[in-house]
Amino acid sequence: MHFIVRVRIFLARHGWVRWAIVLALAAGVGWTNHQRASAVERERDSWGTTVDVVVASADLEPGDPIIAEVVALPAAMAPREALTSMPPEGRVRQRVVDGAVITTADISPVAGPAAFAEPGTAVVGVIDPLASDVSVGLTVVVTSEGVVLAAVATVVGAEDEVTLIAVPASEAPMVAAAAQLGTVSLLFLP
Repeated sequence: MHFIVRVRIFLARHGWVRWAIVLALAAGVGWTNHQRASAVERERDSWGTTVDVVVASADLEPGDPIIAEVVALPAAMAPREALTSMPPEGRVRQRVVDGAVITTADISPVAGPAAFAEPGTAVVGVIDPLASDVSVGLTVVVTSEGVVLAAVATVVGAEDEVTLIAVPASEAPMVAAAAQLGTVSLLFLP
């Protein structure tokens, strides 16, 4: 008789052997899982102390409300400027991908157009009929009748015909005056 046939007959007559094999396999799988989990814990402990940081729960675009959760990370992985608790309010200043640690540079506690402006700048609304399809974050040069009013400005919003730009605070009054006169032109940089 063939060996496999003999084993099948033996297992058919002795049901306890099948259950012993099943229990041995289950114990082996359980022991392997325990060893893997212990290895992960040991590796995590080797990083040292952990800190709570705010991590984005979805892809966020400029102007979106903060959608995030607080997660414990090893201190070595946390950026220096990482948020350690959820802010009571605020908006995202720049694009943040899902799973990224949110830092103070990523959010703005200020509401409205100034939420996307950098410190030291002022936001001015201008109308340039030739400026179509502008996007937030675009760098522009602001001119009026051939004179450069702001060599570096950033688009922080666009609604209907009005383009909101952040210019250095010292140059904002000149840009605002030219905007009132309707002589502002935006030059788009590559």
